[in-house]
Amino acid sequence: METLAAHAGLVILYAFLIGCLLLTALGLAGNWIIVAVAVLMRLLGVESLSLPWLGGIVGLALLGEVIESLLGLIVVARKGGSRWGMAGSFIGVLLGALLAVGIFPPFGSLVCAFAGAFAGAAIGEYWRTPNGREALRVGIWSFVGKTLAAVGKLATGAGMIAVVILRTW
Repeated sequence: METLAAHAGLVILYAFLIGCLLLTALGLAGNWIIVAVAVLMRLLGVESLSLPWLGGIVGLALLGEVIESLLGLIVVARKGGSRWGMAGSFIGVLLGALLAVGIFPPFGSLVCAFAGAFAGAAIGEYWRTPNGREALRVGIWSFVGKTLAAVGKLATGAGMIAVVILRTW
């Protein structure tokens, strides 16, 4: 009976961790909650989550942040966007997410971050060279880059959850 209760508790914990991916998808700190849960499990005596494994989980969370921060900008640069387009994309994501937090939480920050990536890159590119077609193209690629960055961050979160499940089941 003890093992049944322990397994049921783990299943509930795993469901919670998977729910953290939803937070990550919404632009919130879901990956860092996964890190906190893994550390807490270790502090509570789960020996299979050793320090090297916790370090790997933290490393994946950091990788997710790097992916989210840089991938959108890299896509803009690779697709011919200028520094103005990249800067506009970065500023657009920040402004879109920050301005929408109070208006449409939590979905507004996510939607407006993507819209901000598009609009910011297009405005930045148009500012450099008043060519509407080119500005629109760079804006679209900025949106694609932001989408790829979000998928990459979700993938790192899924990897973190997989480590926790494989080490504790």
